Amino acid sequence: MFHRRLWLLFLGAGGAGAVLAGQSYRLTVAQGERHLAAAEARLVSERWTPTQRGMILDRKGRVLARDEASYDIRVRYRVITEEWAYSEAARRARREHRDAWPTLDRAQRDALVQRLLPEHQATLRAMWADLAQALGLSAEELEQRKSAVRRDVARMAMTVWDRWLEARREEVNREQEVTLEDVQRPLREHQESHPIAQGVAEEVGHRVRRLVEKYPGLEIAPSGRRAYPFETMEVEVDRASFPSPLRAPPPGAPVQAVKVEGVATHIIGWERGLAAEDIARRPRVDPKTGVVDRGHYQPRDRVGARGIEGSHEDTLRGQRGRVTTHRDTGEEQVVEHVPGGDVRLTVDVALQARVQALMDPSVGLAAVQPWHHPAVTPAGQPTPLADGTPLFGAAVVLEIDSGEILAMASTPSFTRDRLQEDAEEIYSNPVEAAWVNKALSKPYPPGSIIKPLVLVSAVSSGAHALGSAVECTGHFLPNRPDRFRCWVFKQFGTTHTGLLGRSLLAPEALAVSCNIYFYTLASRLGVEKVVEWYKAFGIGSGFGLGLDDEYRGVVGEPPPGERLSQSHAILMGIGQGPVAYTPLHAADIYATLARGGLRLMPRVVKSAPPRASDLHLDTGALDAALEGLRQSVQEDFGTGHTLRFPDGTREPIFTDRPGLSVYGKTGTAEAPDILDRDPSDPDAVRVLREGDHSWFVVMVGKKGGPPRFVISVVMEYAGSGGRVSGPIANQIIGALVAEGYL
Repeated sequence: MFHRRLWLLFLGAGGAGAVLAGQSYRLTVAQGERHLAAAEARLVSERWTPTQRGMILDRKGRVLARDEASYDIRVRYRVITEEWAYSEAARRARREHRDAWPTLDRAQRDALVQRLLPEHQATLRAMWADLAQALGLSAEELEQRKSAVRRDVARMAMTVWDRWLEARREEVNREQEVTLEDVQRPLREHQESHPIAQGVAEEVGHRVRRLVEKYPGLEIAPSGRRAYPFETMEVEVDRASFPSPLRAPPPGAPVQAVKVEGVATHIIGWERGLAAEDIARRPRVDPKTGVVDRGHYQPRDRVGARGIEGSHEDTLRGQRGRVTTHRDTGEEQVVEHVPGGDVRLTVDVALQARVQALMDPSVGLAAVQPWHHPAVTPAGQPTPLADGTPLFGAAVVLEIDSGEILAMASTPSFTRDRLQEDAEEIYSNPVEAAWVNKALSKPYPPGSIIKPLVLVSAVSSGAHALGSAVECTGHFLPNRPDRFRCWVFKQFGTTHTGLLGRSLLAPEALAVSCNIYFYTLASRLGVEKVVEWYKAFGIGSGFGLGLDDEYRGVVGEPPPGERLSQSHAILMGIGQGPVAYTPLHAADIYATLARGGLRLMPRVVKSAPPRASDLHLDTGALDAALEGLRQSVQEDFGTGHTLRFPDGTREPIFTDRPGLSVYGKTGTAEAPDILDRDPSDPDAVRVLREGDHSWFVVMVGKKGGPPRFVISVVMEYAGSGGRVSGPIANQIIGALVAEGYL
C-alpha cells in the first residue's frame, strides 16, 4: 500500500514536472524569441524624426516642388484610442491603495479604477476640444481624423502580422499549427505618436505649443508641406502675330494677361495618402533579413502619386532620423535624418507656362473660330462645333540635338487643390479628359504628318527611286473613285497632277500632301515593311520617361476579325488604318529625320542617360523630305502656308521672323467618336464629339543651319491641321524666341 502511494505520488510529481517542463519549453524555446523581444522592447523606446522630401527642379534650377517649413501635430496612439485614460486611472489607483492592492480581487481593483476614470476621460475631452479650436477644426472633423489613424494602424498591423505569420510558418515544422495569435504582438505604431494635422503654419503651431505643456501625449514636430511654387503663373501673351481677327483682345491692348493654372501638373504629379501596398513594399523591418528601412512608411504619410512625384518616389523620399532611448540607463542614440534626393527635369517651366497659355481657350487659338470651318460641309460629315467652343489637345517642344523635352503641355490642366476638392469633375468629363496626359498617354491616328516617314522608309529600303515621279490620279484604284482618294479629289474633284501640270516628285508631294503619292509608296513597301519601318521609328515602343501610363503606340494590329492586308498598308501610307501614336512620338520622329536618321530617345529627367540608335536612312531621301517640309510652310501652294478667312482674305500661317527657317507638315486625321450614355434614355448613346483631329508638326532653326527644335501640336476634334494647330505652332515658335532659345 505504501509503495503504491509512493508510486502514485511519484507519477503525479512527474506529470506536474512534465507540464512545467512543457510550459518552460514553450516560453523559452518555442516562444522565447517573441518574449525576449517584448522584454527588450520595454527597456528601449524609439522615436522617429521626420525627413525632408527632395525637390523637383526645372532645367534652369527653378524649384517646381519642395517641402516648406511647417509643423505636424501628433498625438500618442494610446491617447487617440483613450487607452491612456484607463492606464492613468489604474496607475493612480495602485498608487493611492498601494498597501491594500495585493489583497484586492479583480472586481475590487476595477471598481477603484472606474471611480477615477471619469477625471482622466474629462482631461482627454478637454484636450480634444482645445486642440480642435487651435487647429480651426470642428469636433466632427477631429473625430474623423482620429478614426482615420485607428484604421491606418489596424490596417498596418494586419499587413505586418500576416507577413510575420507567413515567415513563422516557414520557420517551424509544417505540422505544427501557427495562428495569428502567435504573432500578434504590439507594433511600435501602437506606442508611437501619429499626425492629427500635417503641415500647419507657424501661427497654428504656436497655439498648439501651449497645449503640449498642458496635456498628455500631444506633440508638435517640424515637418514639410509640399509646395508647388509655379503651379499657377500669369503669362503675358502678345497677340500682335495672331491670326488677324484675334489680334485685338478686349480692351484693345495687344498683350493679354493669362492666368495659367496647373502648370506642368501632368509632368510633376502630386501626392496621395498612404495605401496598404505602400506599407507592404517598404516595411519598417524586412521580415526575412531584419534590416530596418529608415525610409519606411508610417500612418498618415504622403506618397508620390503621379508624374515625377510618383515615378521617382524612392529618390525623392528621404530617410527618417531615429532617437533610441534606453530606459534602464537613460542613454540616447541619435541617427540624423537624410533628406531625399532632388530630381532635375529637362522642362523649362517658363516655356511650359507660355505654351499652356497659348492653348487656353480664353486666348482664342484653342476655341472654335469662323475660319476653322470648311467652306463647304459635305453631306454625311459631322456638323462643325459652334464658334467659341473650347478645344483641347497637347503640344510637345523637343530639342533636336539632345532629345530633351523643353515643354509638354496637355489641356485642360488642373491644380492640386482642384484635384482634392473636385476630383469627380476632373475624372468624369470625357470631352476634357483632364486627367490624361494627352502628350504622352493618349493615342491619336497620325494622319498626313506621317508622310515624311513613309518617304524616307520607301527610298531607304529600295522600294521607291527618289527621282521617280508619281501621277496623282485622284483615286488610287483605277476603277474605284470611292476608295483611297486624294484629299484634293475628295473636296474639289481635281488632282494635283492636273493643278501642277505634271507628275509629282517627293518634295512637292509632301508640300501639297498628295495622298496618291504616299498610297503608291506604301503599296510598294508592302504591309510587312510598312509595319517594320514604323516600329523602327519607335511606334509601338515606350520612351521610359519615368512618367505615368506611357502609350507605346500601335501599328499593324487591325480590328478584330480582320487580317493585316495590302489595304492596311495603303491606309498606313497616309497615317490612317491600324496605326496610332502620341504627340511625343510625332516629335521624336521628326527629330530623328532632322538628325539624319539618328534616333535619340526623348528625355524629361536630366540625369537619364542618352539612348541612341542609327536607322541608316538614305541621305537623298532626308534632303527631299526636308525640302518638302520647307515648301509646305513657305510656298504658297503648301498645305501649311495659308490661312483663308470667310471674307475671302488670306494670310500666312507662320510669322516671318528674321533669321529663322521653318519646316512643317499639316495633318487631319479621322478620329473615333466620343460616346456617352444619354441621361434621358439609359439604353441610348449620344455623341459628345466627332470629326477629325488637327495636327501640325514643325521644325525650326537658324536660317542657314539645321533645325534645332521640333514642335508637335494636336487639337482634338478641331478639323484642319493648318487652320487650327498651325497658328498654335506659330505662336510656340514665338515663345521659344521670347525665352531666348532662338
